[in-house]
Amino acid sequence: MLTFVFVVATLVAIYWFWIRPILKSRPAFRELYEREESFFAAVRQKFAGIKQKLSSAIVIVASAAVSGYDFISPIVSGVDVSSVAAQVPSWAWPLMLISITALFQFLRNLADRRHQAELADAAAPGSGG
Repeated sequence: MLTFVFVVATLVAIYWFWIRPILKSRPAFRELYEREESFFAAVRQKFAGIKQKLSSAIVIVASAAVSGYDFISPIVSGVDVSSVAAQVPSWAWPLMLISITALFQFLRNLADRRHQAELADAAAPGSGG
């Protein structure tokens, strides 16, 4: 499973950082990528201000699901099942924590930039008069 994730992540990275810029520079594909940019801009606008909250909720729910499974499944089934958390390699836990922290920092930076842009837009009409 981990190999599959790495292969998919590698293919996505190759497309995003190498093939996509080449295709984007071609006039035949320019209209397609302009529509893609407007779609992502619309999605960003819809999720403005709630991305960090959604990410936090997803992490909390995932943590509760793993903890709940490890605690509740032996009680419900009457059979001692192996812990889900024990099946994750020990080297993966620090990487997951670092990744989650980096994700939250990235989302915080996005929110800060959006807030600064809103402040600049609010100040711009008043400075002209």
